[in-house]
Amino acid sequence: MIDRLIIRTGKLFSLLTLLVVFVVVYEILMRYVFHAPTLWASESIVFGCALVYVMGAAWTAHEGKHVKIELVYGRLSARGRAIADAVSFLFFALYLGMMLWASLRYAWDSLEVRETSGSPWDPPVYPFKIALAAGIFLLLLQGVGKLIRDLHVAIRGEHP
Repeated sequence: MIDRLIIRTGKLFSLLTLLVVFVVVYEILMRYVFHAPTLWASESIVFGCALVYVMGAAWTAHEGKHVKIELVYGRLSARGRAIADAVSFLFFALYLGMMLWASLRYAWDSLEVRETSGSPWDPPVYPFKIALAAGIFLLLLQGVGKLIRDLHVAIRGEHP
């Protein structure tokens, strides 16, 4: 169930990349061909890329695409890697737990004042701060799912 949620969320937000590309092309055309730059495109590109990054982190972790140092890890057996991952989960969970707590406070404070960017376009930023907290939660949830699989491998010596 966790895996399905992570994969679907990642794929859904990956589609936002197409919209970001469209906005980049639109802004280039407006700025350099028609000499009429937009107020909204630059921030939209930053917000769109941030959403793809934050909401895709859990999917990236699910697919095992985050950077690893393979010097030692790659030489371990499947059981050894599972044990190493299970032990390192403690640090992962502590780090993400603190990030989740901070991002929830950050999002709440932003939501309470209906914070905006302060730019000439001035879009609300609190939805993006809420998305940051949601993305961190999904990454932590993915970590829990991986921990369960790692413990299974560490104890039984086989993949579930």
